[in-house]
Amino acid sequence: MKTYTVLFKIINYCFLFLTSSSFAQWTSNSAINTPVSIGIGKQQELRLCKDDFGGAFVAWKDGRCNSGAGPNDIYVQHFNASGYAQWTTGGVALCTESTDQSTAAITKDMTGGVIVAWSDWRSGIERDVYAQRIDSMGVVQWTLDGVGIATKTIREHNEKIISDDNGGAIIVWEQQSGGQWDIWAQRVSHTGAILWADGGIPVCTVNANRLNPKVQKDGKGGAYITWQDYRSMTDYDVYAQRISPSGALLWGGNGIAICTSVGAQVDPKLDPDTISGGIYISWIDNRTGIDYDIYAQRVDSMSSVMWANNGVPVTTATGSQTAQDMLSTSSTNGVIMTWKDKRNGTNYDIFAQKLNPLGIPQWTSNGVAICTSAYDQLNPNIVTDNYGGAIIAWQDSSALDWDIKSQRIDGNGIIQWATNGVIVSNAVGMQTGPKSVSDGYGGCIYAWEDKRDVVLNSTDLYAHHLYSNGSPLSNIGINENNSISNISCYPNPFSGSINVDVELLSNDKLSITIEDILGRIIPVDYYETLLLPKGQHSFKIVTNKEDFSEGIYFVKITGIGWTKTMKMVKN
Repeated sequence: MKTYTVLFKIINYCFLFLTSSSFAQWTSNSAINTPVSIGIGKQQELRLCKDDFGGAFVAWKDGRCNSGAGPNDIYVQHFNASGYAQWTTGGVALCTESTDQSTAAITKDMTGGVIVAWSDWRSGIERDVYAQRIDSMGVVQWTLDGVGIATKTIREHNEKIISDDNGGAIIVWEQQSGGQWDIWAQRVSHTGAILWADGGIPVCTVNANRLNPKVQKDGKGGAYITWQDYRSMTDYDVYAQRISPSGALLWGGNGIAICTSVGAQVDPKLDPDTISGGIYISWIDNRTGIDYDIYAQRVDSMSSVMWANNGVPVTTATGSQTAQDMLSTSSTNGVIMTWKDKRNGTNYDIFAQKLNPLGIPQWTSNGVAICTSAYDQLNPNIVTDNYGGAIIAWQDSSALDWDIKSQRIDGNGIIQWATNGVIVSNAVGMQTGPKSVSDGYGGCIYAWEDKRDVVLNSTDLYAHHLYSNGSPLSNIGINENNSISNISCYPNPFSGSINVDVELLSNDKLSITIEDILGRIIPVDYYETLLLPKGQHSFKIVTNKEDFSEGIYFVKITGIGWTKTMKMVKN
């Protein structure tokens, strides 16, 4: 038996008197779900970011101002692994400046908070890009209403953001000048200081129209960026660039060509390649001149293209395949992609395919059917299932109204949940625009725009959680490998420490957190997710007597696909 000591440093809370609904946890009812922001006005354009503790951050455009008459502001909320909101009811305002703000983009700040960027109209001339940081306690850190990232007299919008792995962020955007669009970038520090040239740097110096930038970390403090490019003056192609932490263009002023085939190549996406340190890129391709297909390419960190010139086909099925999303992790051994698919000629379905590191399709030719229900399925999103497979979410009209559904597929292309997916939300009204993030333990957190309030006719935001078994209810005490046999926490009541004993019947990934009665995770000085072998394990949680007030607490032990919660009393 191994024994582990975990030291918890407890930070004093200033408790707010809130109704229980303000911190409502995940529900098992797909017609109820968990509210993110509800009430006056429209809450739209949400973006999600996982928090590495089983929870998620949500940022959005919010129209609650002036009794719902606008203009829109930017808000953010944090939900812990149990679905309890951690910050102010309805979210924390990042920008309430009197003009319009929209299209939030979000990334972690590496200290338990997030950095959010958005498009901003405060100049009254054209849209600019601003950003704000909020810490783990929900306290805004930078200048009131945000730091100006790009504030020129020309339009800057459609911003994307990633962490710079140093507490700050790299932000890219579209910039219009002289009737032409270009792609620019800027880096901001954890204090809100601008680190590159004032106004940003162009990611490519060739004179051409460029649109739809996407950005990913390069693992070295810089970024990979891809976009659709019109330098051929015939149709759009796909190009890419790598930028160093200092803002140097590592792949030259021209960038590198990913696909310059005949026909249009548009809407590129990218994800890290953990094998080469490079990237996978996919795009929508019209080289046949008939309909749209999905193609992909692998590029190493030195800009060498690894697969066939102009990419390899992911799917060339009849009809158009569009709206692709992609996933590559250390466990996928390649890249998994999903898309909406009109091969049946009448409505869109959802399909998926996996390519190995050599670019060879691993599943059924032209993809595995994720959902082929009647009517349309749209807006697929993909996240890891932590087992080498994926969890896919989409908006689904098979019940004659828009709902949210989801499916899990393993690394061999075998469907894991119910045929055509399980329901995430089937509340009254329409549920659209789903976003999703992994919970880190084989499950998934979802959020979407929701029109269930037929009285106010507002657009609200709701969220939901599913475990790795496709259920909103944890298979408590037993994971997919039947790995948990017994858990005990003692003494209860406790004083200076808590002992946790766990018996595993197979290897598992384990973590321990403590929550207060409002469901908020107690901030810790030491937090570890342990890869544990089969057998018995003991943990000793040492608490700080001076700061750990008397009352009820919950010790939450989480493995892959299961959670066990133990109620404890501090005396």
